[in-house]
Amino acid sequence: MAEYGTPLSTTLRALVKPGPLIMAAVTAAVALIFSNVWLVIPGGILYALCVYSAGPARLRRAKQAEEMGLDLRDAPPGLKRWQAVLRDSLAHIQADLQRVDSRQASLLRPVGSEVAALGADIRRLIRQAYSMHSYLQRTNTAFISARIEHLNSQIENTSDAFSKQQLKEAVAALQRQLQNCEQIRVLIGRTEATLENMQASLQSIGSSVVKLSAGDMTEATLAREDSLARLSSARSTVSSLEEVLQRVELA
Repeated sequence: MAEYGTPLSTTLRALVKPGPLIMAAVTAAVALIFSNVWLVIPGGILYALCVYSAGPARLRRAKQAEEMGLDLRDAPPGLKRWQAVLRDSLAHIQADLQRVDSRQASLLRPVGSEVAALGADIRRLIRQAYSMHSYLQRTNTAFISARIEHLNSQIENTSDAFSKQQLKEAVAALQRQLQNCEQIRVLIGRTEATLENMQASLQSIGSSVVKLSAGDMTEATLAREDSLARLSSARSTVSSLEEVLQRVELA
């Protein structure tokens, strides 16, 4: 993020970037050619849009990519949706936690820490799902199947024992790759189901946080323990799936 700096510095830098400067020069030239100062107004609007695109909008996209640890522009719609939905849910919970008074803040601090930890767990899960999706996108299973069929034909027409063994090993490797792709598809489905579960859990926890801030300390303590238990369960679910995903070979 050091490349972009703060929102203010990013905007100031964008003012003198090539795109906005070219737009400003074109606007000024057109206004002079047609001797119409009013042309500066639409030109100024376009200049402002160029500045926004080169500055604040780019900064926001960079922050989102940095937060997730990857760029999801070419990811499937499902992962993009989960990126946005879960980020918003986590942000709402953190915002609710920041609105409580000092006494409640001390009581709810462990909840805030676990929410942040769950957010990090979910981001790792999305990164892994993205990696698996990218692997499937660049793996041509139809070609692999055709290759297996061709090699099997060669095996049938080969009498040399050594050559036949090499071809059989090649077929076995390709079959493992096909099986791996099928397993990855199943795991992506499980990941999406888990993300659905995480969203439901976060909504429930968010509701509890609001109640915590409105109740007395006794009720808040009980609700806190319940929220911590649910957060622990959610993190355990994500961790179990992560262990499975980490064993998948993407090669």
